[in-house]
Amino acid sequence: MTDQPTPPVPDSGEPAADVPPPPSPTDAQVWAASTGEGSPAVGPGKRPAWVLPVVTGVIGLVVGAGGMAAIGAGQDAAARTAQSAVLTDAVETCDLAGDPWFVVADEGSTLTFDNKGEDQLTGGALEDLVCVLDALEAPSSVLSHMGQTTSMDGRQEESWDGITVAWSYHPDRGMDGVVTVEGAE
Repeated sequence: MTDQPTPPVPDSGEPAADVPPPPSPTDAQVWAASTGEGSPAVGPGKRPAWVLPVVTGVIGLVVGAGGMAAIGAGQDAAARTAQSAVLTDAVETCDLAGDPWFVVADEGSTLTFDNKGEDQLTGGALEDLVCVLDALEAPSSVLSHMGQTTSMDGRQEESWDGITVAWSYHPDRGMDGVVTVEGAE
């Protein structure tokens, strides 16, 4: 026989008393293992430690962007609905609902007005137009511009707070035009 000792065989699952414990990992080794730096090729069924945080981050970005788009679309729809009610509300405030000379159309985004001229037998009253413009909170500069329009000026246009009015004036035909609301559909 040889004089070499035989290594002890553990019988209870514990290492033999004369086998030294494995060395403790250094901070650098712990860092490398947690970040995947210097780690060996990933075996089957295992994934690098960075995969889960990256996938979670991407999912978070997609869900967040989708949520913001949905919120924005809801707010846009609510704003369009509120904007389209502006013209209907103005006509109702002036007791002109159903009046053929002040017609709200295009799902509330336009108001067509047709005031009576000197050569016309029918048409809306100028006072009714002023009432509608007041209900729409038209600045005095718009009212002044409309009041000073002559038949030589052609089609005129003014805007305020997302509302645009375009009109023409001739003494024989009166003042006719269209009020539109931005963003209302």
